[in-house]
Amino acid sequence: MNKNINKISQSLALNIDTQSSIFETSTKINQEVDAICHLYKGDNEIILRKLNDELKNSIDFCYIDPPYNTKNKFIYNDNRTSNNHTIWGSHAEWMQFMTSRLVHLHILLKDTGIVAISIDDYEQPYLRILLDQIFGETNFIACISVCRSRNGKGSKGNIATNHEYIIVYGKTSQAEITGFKDEDSSSYDRKDKYGLYKINGLFRKKGDASLREDRPNMFYPLYFDENGNVFTENKDKLLKEVYPMDSKGIERRWLWGKEKATKESWKLFASKNGVIYVKNYHSEDKRIKPRSFWDDNRYLTERATNQIKEIYGTKVFETPKPLDLIEDLIISHTKKDALILDFFAGTGTTAHAAFNLNEKDNGTRKVILIEQEQPISKTHVAYKNGFNVISDITEFRLRWLTESNPNFSFQSKSIS
Repeated sequence: MNKNINKISQSLALNIDTQSSIFETSTKINQEVDAICHLYKGDNEIILRKLNDELKNSIDFCYIDPPYNTKNKFIYNDNRTSNNHTIWGSHAEWMQFMTSRLVHLHILLKDTGIVAISIDDYEQPYLRILLDQIFGETNFIACISVCRSRNGKGSKGNIATNHEYIIVYGKTSQAEITGFKDEDSSSYDRKDKYGLYKINGLFRKKGDASLREDRPNMFYPLYFDENGNVFTENKDKLLKEVYPMDSKGIERRWLWGKEKATKESWKLFASKNGVIYVKNYHSEDKRIKPRSFWDDNRYLTERATNQIKEIYGTKVFETPKPLDLIEDLIISHTKKDALILDFFAGTGTTAHAAFNLNEKDNGTRKVILIEQEQPISKTHVAYKNGFNVISDITEFRLRWLTESNPNFSFQSKSIS
C-alpha cells in the first residue's frame, strides 16, 4: 500500500508521509453486528487503512463529498493551500491529502466497483489527475455536471457559477453503470407481439469503423415489405431490397452480421423509404443511461438546506448534499445489494439515501460511513445546538432515522 502511495507521490512530485506509525491504533475494526449502517468515527485515512485488512475488494460503490479547498471557514478544515509548488502551485497540499485516501479506496473496491466524487471547478482538474494516476485513464467513466443553484454564486466575479461536478471512475474495465429504471412508457408508441417499442436507432453503423471495408461481412442486402418487416432473404421476390448506403451513396455496414440478423430480424423495422432501424423495446426492468448534465430542482442546494433544517432544526452543516441527488446517484450507479462507502460522511446523507431506496425497492444495500471526531468551534451554530465534534452530527441523523423507522439500524464506533 505504502509502495503505491510512494510511487504516485514520486511521479507527481508530491510529499506524502507514509510512516506506518501514524496508522498504528489500538482499536480493531469489525462488523460483527448486522446493521444497515456502520459509522466509524476518527481519522478517515487511518480507518480506511484498517478497513483494507477486512474488506479488501469488497466495496461496490463509494460516494464522497470531500473538502473543496474553498478556504472558507466551515465546520471542517477547508483550507489546504501550498506555497507555490513547482508543478501544482497552491493545490499540492490538497492533492497530498487526497492521494493516500484514494489509494486506500482503490484497494477496498471490487473489480466491478465504482467511485463518484463531488467537486467544484477549483480542484476538479487536479482530482482528475489523481484519479488518472490511481485508477487509470481508461477507467474514467464520466464527469457529470449538476445544477446546484438557479441563480449561481453571486460572489464569483464575471460569471455566476451554478454547477458542480461528480467525477466517476471504475476500478477496472469490469465496472458498469446500472442506469436509471425506464419508468416512462409513453414514448414507446408502437406495438407488436413482442411488446411496446419505439424507433430511435439506425441499423446502419455510423461513425468510426462504419465503412464496408471495415467489416465486409456486415455488408449484405436486407429486404422489407410494406408493413416494415425486415428479412435477410427474398424468397418470393416481392420484397424491396436495401443496402447499408448513406445519403451520400457511401457504402457503410450493418450493426450485425447476416447470421444474427436472420435470427433476430423481428427486432428490425423498415421505414417506407427503406431506412432500417433497431426496435427499442420497453420492459419492466429496462434501464436507461444517465446523462452527463443533471438538472433537476431536487438537486438544488436550497433543497439540501431545507432537508437539514427539518432534521436538525437549523443549518448545522454548511455544505450538505440533497437526499434526492444521492439517491439518484446510488440507484443509477450500483445494484440493490451494494455495499456502499462514504468516508467524508458529513450529515450522513449517503446512509439516509441508501435506506430510502431499500424501503422503495426492497433492496439490501448497506453503508459504511466514516467521519472525523474533530472538535467544533464554540462559536459555530452546531456547537450551540449541542454538537461537540463533527461525527456527533453524523450520528444524530442516524439516531433520527432509527427513531423515525424501526427498519433502520446502525452501529457506531470510535477508532482512535
